[in-house]
Amino acid sequence: MNHYKKGVRYFSPAAWILAAGGFLLFYSAFLGLMKYLNHSDVFSLNLYLVKASAISMAMAAALLTLSLALHIKGGAEKQIEHRVKKRLYDPVYGNPLSFRERELLPPVRCRRLNSTTFEISVRAVSCTVENLLNIAPVISSSLNGKYGKYAVVSCEADEAFNRVAYRIEDVLADRSLTVNSVEGLKSPDKTKIPIDMETFIDLKTSGSILVAGKTRSGKTTGTITILLPLLLCGRDKYDSNIFIIDPKLAELSMLPHVVAVNPNGDVEPVIALMEEFESTRKTRQAVLNRRSQETGNAVKWWDAGMHPSILFIDEYVALKSLFPKSARGNGGFNISDFESLLKRIITMGASAGCFVIISIAEASVEEGGLPSMLKSAMTTKILFKPTVEEARLIWNSERLRTFNAGRAYRAGDCLFSSTDGIHDTPGYLHFPNMEFEVYAELGRLLEEYYAS
Repeated sequence: MNHYKKGVRYFSPAAWILAAGGFLLFYSAFLGLMKYLNHSDVFSLNLYLVKASAISMAMAAALLTLSLALHIKGGAEKQIEHRVKKRLYDPVYGNPLSFRERELLPPVRCRRLNSTTFEISVRAVSCTVENLLNIAPVISSSLNGKYGKYAVVSCEADEAFNRVAYRIEDVLADRSLTVNSVEGLKSPDKTKIPIDMETFIDLKTSGSILVAGKTRSGKTTGTITILLPLLLCGRDKYDSNIFIIDPKLAELSMLPHVVAVNPNGDVEPVIALMEEFESTRKTRQAVLNRRSQETGNAVKWWDAGMHPSILFIDEYVALKSLFPKSARGNGGFNISDFESLLKRIITMGASAGCFVIISIAEASVEEGGLPSMLKSAMTTKILFKPTVEEARLIWNSERLRTFNAGRAYRAGDCLFSSTDGIHDTPGYLHFPNMEFEVYAELGRLLEEYYAS
């Protein structure tokens, strides 16, 4: 079925073969009945009836076997593919893409990404990419029966606007990690930070991290989850650091090696820490540049044996509010100087394995919030207990077509995107459940990290 026809139903090739096999099976039985009723062998037909019945039976068996083989060989990918085709092609289901008579039907393909995730690709042949992007709910509704737990979680057009890829997942599957000790978060690869059973932040392909969410959304605990695997890796010989800044003098400020503002609001300790981080970044980059000249090839920070170096700013807006608009005190630092230094670290740090994590309660980019330039430079974005309004401040509306606003989000639930080629479009995740004393373990690991 390559063209749309109003009066023609869609069935998968296996279904057509099954129907043909069933018809031949019925025909064979009919011929057998005719022989049984022809007791006196009128016109000597019985021999021909027996032969015709046997041939029909053999053909029916062959077709039924072929139908079963196609069903088994195709697997889940083909079953999902045909469900989507039936929903789009079959006129009984309302013609969601508004095909005209004899119009060419768009090819549909499905491939498995992992045990609970598939990608459906639909080419824009006789319809526009915009129309395809709008039918994500239709794709989800086509996944019934054994695939009723699956739904579209993201959809995106390719760069040439030739096709749309729909990422579908088992939305009821629990992929979250539950760890009873901090060692359960340790990653065998120092560049990968585990988030759930199938997802990690890959620092080889992503840059600095923006973490947003209102109070009690799991924002701070989620950020600690990112820091703990890096602390477990230990320091390298290139002065890697895990710097934490707490401007609100809250729980984090009570931990060792956490820098807070002075009680009078003086931010000199914060400035000194950021300048030290920037100085280390320059040193690490110089090492990489020198090695690249020696080898004649670009040497990456992970190949040089460097570990990730992190500057974590908790409650960015609170810290920003402590800087004066014009230079006075604080070593002459004002808001503009602070943002310029931060911008330099964020935009230039990834090549030396230096990353910034910014935590912010409101995703606003208005005055007092996160500058739009910094928001754009953060390549991994996490929004805890998301709402549509907040999500639109972080991602454009095109990337939020499949966002489920009616879902009840718990602490630790988030929308997540990263420039790793897999999570470019925001999708739902749940951060690890940590069944141990999180702050106590963070303090202990900070002590061990700098003791080494």
